[in-house]
Amino acid sequence: MRSSEIVIYTDNGNAPVSKLVGTACTIGIQSFISNALFDPSGKCTLEMDWPLESSLKNGDIPVAKEGGKRKILVALGGEIFTSGVWQACSENMGGFVEALIDFIKDNQFDGIDIDWEDSEALTARNYDAVAFLSDLTLALRARLPAPDYVITHAPQAPYLDKAWQGGPYLEVMKRAGSALDYLNIQYYNNPWWVGDSGSEQAAKVAGTTGSPAFATSIVGLVEQGLPVEKLLVGKPTTAQNAGSGFLDTPDLCHDVIAPLVQKYGSKFGGVMGWQLAESPSSPDLALDWIASVARTLD
Repeated sequence: MRSSEIVIYTDNGNAPVSKLVGTACTIGIQSFISNALFDPSGKCTLEMDWPLESSLKNGDIPVAKEGGKRKILVALGGEIFTSGVWQACSENMGGFVEALIDFIKDNQFDGIDIDWEDSEALTARNYDAVAFLSDLTLALRARLPAPDYVITHAPQAPYLDKAWQGGPYLEVMKRAGSALDYLNIQYYNNPWWVGDSGSEQAAKVAGTTGSPAFATSIVGLVEQGLPVEKLLVGKPTTAQNAGSGFLDTPDLCHDVIAPLVQKYGSKFGGVMGWQLAESPSSPDLALDWIASVARTLD
C-alpha cells in the first residue's frame, strides 16, 4: 500500500540534503539549477547556485539517500530563473533536455523538480509555457523511467486556477500528467489563494470546509479530475521561509493535513516543506516540523 510523501527542499548551504538523514522525509530536493546557457548549435550549459554546487562538491547526494530510504531530486528554476532563460530553453529543447539528463545521472540524482515561476510568460506570450512544460516533462520521462526516477513540478496555487490566466497547470496535467509523479503545490506567497488563519486555510488549501470547495484547494482540484495521490500541500516550515502563508505547525496539522488524511487516507499525495533550514541562511533545522507532519500523515 502506498503512503503519503514528505518532501523537503533545501536551498541553504548550511543545510544540505545530507542533513535529512534520520528524518521521516521520503523525497529530498536540493536546489537549484539556476541558469541555462546555449551556444549557437543549441548545446546547453547549466549553472548552479551555491548550495547545489556545495552539495555536489561535498558528496551530499548519495549520503542523503540513506541506503535507499529516500529519493533525492535536483530542483530546476526558482524565482531567479528569468523569463528570457525559460524562453531560450523552450527554443532549444533538445539541448536543454540532454543537459538535464546528463546532470541528473552524472550527479546520482533520482530525478528532477521543475520549479517554473515564469508568470511573465503568461502575459508577454514570449513562448508557449503550457506546451513547453508539457513537452519538457514528457521528454524527461522518456529518458528517466519510473519508478527509478521521480519527476515533480512545484506550481504556485494560482497556476491551477481557471480564473487566473486559464489555469496553465490544469492544461499541463491534461497533456503530461501521466508522466509526472507529484505536484508540490506552493500554498504560500499568494494570500488570496491561501488564506491566513487555520480556518481560512482549511477552506483554501485543504478544501475540506466550504461548499463548493475552493477551486485550487486539494479537494477542489480532485473535484476537477486531478488525482489526489499526485497532489501535495506545500508550506513554509517557518515564517522566515516565506513572505506569507505560514501556519503554526499544530494548526497546519490540525486544520489542513489531518482533515485531508481523514478524507483520503494514504491516497493523499502528502506534504512538501520549504525548507529544511529555519531560514534561508540559518544552520538550524526544521526537524520538529518534519516529525509533526509525519505523525499527522501516519
